[in-house]
Amino acid sequence: MELKSLTLLLSLVACAGAPRTSVAPSLTLMGTDHRAHALSPEASRAAATVYVFYNPHCPCVSAHVARLRELHDAYAPRGVQWFMVDSEVGASTERDATFESERTFGFPMLVDIGGKLARATGAEFATFAVIVDRAGNLRYTGGVDDDRSHLRDEATPYLKDALEDVLAGRAVRRPEGKALGCALQLW
Repeated sequence: MELKSLTLLLSLVACAGAPRTSVAPSLTLMGTDHRAHALSPEASRAAATVYVFYNPHCPCVSAHVARLRELHDAYAPRGVQWFMVDSEVGASTERDATFESERTFGFPMLVDIGGKLARATGAEFATFAVIVDRAGNLRYTGGVDDDRSHLRDEATPYLKDALEDVLAGRAVRRPEGKALGCALQLW
């Protein structure tokens, strides 16, 4: 009986898919600011780092521009570093610079050629956000909030809540949230 239970448990775990890493990979990615950004705990003095993945054609990303700007403006002074990340086929600093200039996020956009950061963090959709703490641990993965395109004041602020928890040094109340943007077309 115990062997059957163990076999069932192992098959359920296998069906859940390969687990992503709990530690952010160390990578260097080029940004629209024409700088190479070393993404590792050793290279950052930030209290936390937020990566938001995007698809330049996704209306969900466009709908969240103002909300992302507000979050950046509120948390950057508290030591949080921000990046938009383009992991899609055809990504380039030129394309991303055009996208950024039209929306003005206020923080660099990085080109993730090969989709290494996206794969390591489990990013599959635009507006998928990741919070990495000072030690390089993934503390939150998922959507910015529970809005897709019609932003509501009463939306559940997944990313904001997780940032508050990380900065307060406590366990993140919701370490995963649903990302509602367009599917990313990874390299």
